[in-house]
Amino acid sequence: MSEESVVKYDEMGVMDGGTIGLPRKMTRDIWLQEVFPEWGTFLNYEIEHFQVKPGTGVMWYFGGPSFALKSRAGAVFTVDLYAGPSIFTDYSYCGVCKTSGADKLWWMRLNPHVIDPWKFSRLDAVCVTHHHQDHMDFYTISAALQTTQCKFIAPPEAARRMKKNMGVPDDRLIVARVGEHVQIEDMRIDFAPNFDVIATKTGFEQPVPFSEVAVSFIFNTEGGNIAFLGDTLYHNGYRMVGQRYKIDVVCMDMGNNAPGYTDKMSPWDVWRIAEALNAKVVIPDHHDNWANCYEDPSYLEYIVARKAKEKRLDLRTVILLPGARYEHPTDKDIGRYVYPDWRERTDWTKSVEYGPDQW
Repeated sequence: MSEESVVKYDEMGVMDGGTIGLPRKMTRDIWLQEVFPEWGTFLNYEIEHFQVKPGTGVMWYFGGPSFALKSRAGAVFTVDLYAGPSIFTDYSYCGVCKTSGADKLWWMRLNPHVIDPWKFSRLDAVCVTHHHQDHMDFYTISAALQTTQCKFIAPPEAARRMKKNMGVPDDRLIVARVGEHVQIEDMRIDFAPNFDVIATKTGFEQPVPFSEVAVSFIFNTEGGNIAFLGDTLYHNGYRMVGQRYKIDVVCMDMGNNAPGYTDKMSPWDVWRIAEALNAKVVIPDHHDNWANCYEDPSYLEYIVARKAKEKRLDLRTVILLPGARYEHPTDKDIGRYVYPDWRERTDWTKSVEYGPDQW
């Protein structure tokens, strides 16, 4: 009996728990194919079939720095989708190593793989905020090149690397130059300034201008404008960004920084940028995927709640979990995302424990 005739999958690519443990041929390759990504194609299916309601903006959080969005017309976009493993970086290239003096740093991945980059039925654009490998992801780009006709949108340095090193052709490459925008289907994406100091030092002997290496993406959805700031650090320039652009929801990196290096923003930095941008909702990312930078998001919740009340600002936090779907403005007051527990799928009349035949 072949493995295909034993293992059962539902329409979302999730394996039947009653069949996966049956004795059958097993190799390392079969194990890897069946186990990774851990969620199978569940989210691919959900994104494909989800109908975006009028007057809303919808996105999915994959953990780490990674998101996807879908427009009312059905266009699908990824932002900084990282489909890779734990990694290490060394002094010869890594901006964090150079600024801290560390010969090597190890980045141990915590968040699960919840999306299959090879299984998008539709993908309109892969958006990359900067050239760090967990944002300009080789696995995601390779999959999208081979399985879709999507565009690749990135700031100048990342665009050069994607073309030279990853084979992205000119006709599929859009260079995200600060101050410009692109229209794809019914989605306008603004390319706003980004102040990622570490990116200016990554792979260069001398720092390069911000606009060469990093960009903030602002998606103009029917429900409001959603901004993605990649790996930025705090900069006073976000006051200017907040006055030049309307931003309703901002997603940005947050994490713990050990003494000696600064790779992610502290909760206080995140608060300061959200305030400067005049945002209504702040969503932290990246705090949950590298073990050395893990940060408890409750610190941000406390700061924002206290400071927003003190300054009479209409600002709140939303804390997402890997695989979460966020709809704006519908979900702006959810606080923390909670995974569904499928209680609506229960039926007491069919229960062998407490059904009608038991009484």
